[in-house]
Amino acid sequence: MVLVTFFNQLRAKGVSPEKIARDGALIRLRPVMMTALVASLGFLPMALNTGIGTEVQRPLATVVIGDSSHRRC
Repeated sequence: MVLVTFFNQLRAKGVSPEKIARDGALIRLRPVMMTALVASLGFLPMALNTGIGTEVQRPLATVVIGDSSHRRC
């Protein structure tokens, strides 16, 4: 959403589609990728845990990791 919103802001300013794609990727792609990576790595121990309480933790971690990986695409 952050990347698409930024694209829309540039388009509203009358920026060409080529410049929107280039500038948007250069300015906003890194923060989007870092957010998805941190979410995935942060929940990885919870997803791989085998101790007490994993029946609650593992499904939550799996959803967060799966959702974060889809945001990157």
